[in-house]
Formats: sequence, C-alpha cells, structure tokens
Amino acid sequence: MDTESFNITSSRNRIYLWLLIAVTIVLVTVLHFLTPVDLIVWHEIFQRLYYLPIIAAALLFGLRGGLAASIFTTVVYIPHIFLHWESEHFDYAINQYAEIVIFILVGGIMGALGDRLRKARERAERNAEQRRQAYEELQNTFQQLLQVEKLSSLGELSAGIVHEVRNPLASIKGAIEILEDELDADSPRREFAELAVREIARLDRLVGEFLNFARPAKLAIELNDLNEVVKSVATLIENQAFSKGVSIEKHLNGKLPKILIDAEQIRQVLLNLAINALQAVNEDGRIVFKTNIKDGFCLVTVLDSGQGIREEDLPKIFDPFFTTKEKGVGLGLSIAHRIIDGHHGKLSARIVKNATVFEIALPLNGVE
Repeated sequence: MDTESFNITSSRNRIYLWLLIAVTIVLVTVLHFLTPVDLIVWHEIFQRLYYLPIIAAALLFGLRGGLAASIFTTVVYIPHIFLHWESEHFDYAINQYAEIVIFILVGGIMGALGDRLRKARERAERNAEQRRQAYEELQNTFQQLLQVEKLSSLGELSAGIVHEVRNPLASIKGAIEILEDELDADSPRREFAELAVREIARLDRLVGEFLNFARPAKLAIELNDLNEVVKSVATLIENQAFSKGVSIEKHLNGKLPKILIDAEQIRQVLLNLAINALQAVNEDGRIVFKTNIKDGFCLVTVLDSGQGIREEDLPKIFDPFFTTKEKGVGLGLSIAHRIIDGHHGKLSARIVKNATVFEIALPLNGVE
C-alpha cells in the first residue's frame, strides 16, 4: 500500500471512529430523554456511560479529541438538564451541571495522557526502526568484510597457483608445438597435438583469470563521463544482441556529472554484467542500462528479462568460484565486486518480478 492510499484509509478510519463516538453520546442522551425523571438511578447510570466515549476519544485523538467529545456531550446533555430537572429538582440539576465540569476535566486529563502515550509509542517505533536499520547496516558491513577477507585469502592462493602453473604450461605448449611441426600434415597424430594446444590455450585463459583475480590492476583514476562508458559497453554487445533477437535499451540521466573513476575497469565490470545478461535472456528479450544520481552516488543499473537468479543463490553470486554455468569459472562477478569496492562503491544484485537487476553505486566525490 502506498503512502497516499494509507493516508486515505487512515482518514476514513478516523471519521468512522468519530462517528461512532458521536453516535454513542447521542444514544446515551436519547436514553436520558426517554427515561422518566423518577428513575434517578437509571439516569445516574446513563451519566456514567458518557465517560466511555469521552475517554475513548481522549486516548485515540489526544487532548483535542477528549475536549471535543466532552464539549459535544455538554451541548447535547444540557437541554435534558434544563427541560427535565431544573424546574422540579433544582438541587439535582446543580449536581448535573457539576457533572458536566467533570466531563471536561476527564476529557482534558485523559486527552493529555493520550498525547503522552501516543508520543511514547511513536518514540518507541522510531527507536525500533533505528535499531532495525542499525542491525541491517551491521549485517551488511559484516558481509562486506567477510567478502573482502575471502577475496584477499583466495587472491593470495591464486597468485601462488598462477606462478607455479603458468611457467610449466608455457613449456608444455612450446614442446607440443615443436612435436607438431615434425608431424606430417596428414598424420592422424596431428589432430591430438592440435587438441592439446587448444586445451593448453584454454588453461592459459583460465590462469589469466586467476591472475586478474589475484593481482588486480592499479586504478587509473581520471574524470570520466559514466554515460559514455555505458554507451560504449552497449555498443560492444549490440551486434551479438541483434543476432540473438535481444533489444538493448538505454535510459541515461543527461545531468550526470563527470566523476573520478578508472573508465577501463568500470567498462570491464559493465561488460561482464552485460555478457551475463545476454547469456541469460531468450529471443525477444531485452537488456536495459540506466544511470541516475541518488544520495551522493552515481548509479548504473543493468536489468535483463532473463530467467533471473534463484533467490537462494543471491547471497553467493559474488563469492569466488561460484557459478551456475556449466563451463563457468565463477570469477567474473568476484572481480567486478573487487573493482567496484576499489572505487569505494557498491555492487549489488536483486530480483524484481523474475528479472535480475545489478546496480553499481559510485561515489560522486570519486576515489580518494
């Protein structure tokens, strides 16, 4: 329910409550008029019934509500006193006028108490909301620290693996190429040699990804137009998207200022997200790029109409080596997360109506 609908509903409820209070007061007054004056006990009972709507109005609507209900009670009750009691039972009429004063006192005192209770309740709700937000921020900070620790540990491990693997891999590749040169062009063994070379090339690319993960390039920070970076990424995937029947949409904020970023590394992040999106969407799908400004950050959103990430996988998608692809390595999003973290920004993912939405938040004041 949006705020406007909530306000309308709240206003209707207040009107209904006021009508109920007013009707109750009027009904008690009608009982006074219908009850013979010689049944004083019943009249005294009816007088006490007035306190119920007065107290209810005071607790629900505060001081103004209590005074309004007591004044309304006075207005509708005085004619009964004047017509039925003042001429024949003047002493009792004086007692009833004194009761009216008590009505107003009770309405005022209970209204003041109602205001204090309302303020205390609102204060408690604010404190509860602040505690909830603080807890969420603490959880987010803890998850970010845990992610950084994972990346750091795995980065050191990956650096060692790359160093130990890449040199012998190059030697093996060179040896196979020498053996391949000695084979006849029509030799059946040449096919196996070519297969070995291809697999070594694949391993070399994999080792390269490990190297990028273990030793990220130093940031080359300059003032750059984020919209231009987004446009360049959209252009890079346009042909592949067109061949797949996928539309590319750009909703860019023209008032976006230039910010201090490493354009090439941000382009790498966006290209990774765009390729993932392109692999996820089917024919007639779409990929949407958006830029905006919010709370001191430049936002870049990449949305696709694919199958979406499973809810249970969301907390793990930035973990190194986590992948849902059959031939994936699971380092792309981890590297992207590290790059954005190096810019003092945030990379997050969420699911909106089965669509996957990645959002990059980069600070307007740049990287210190």
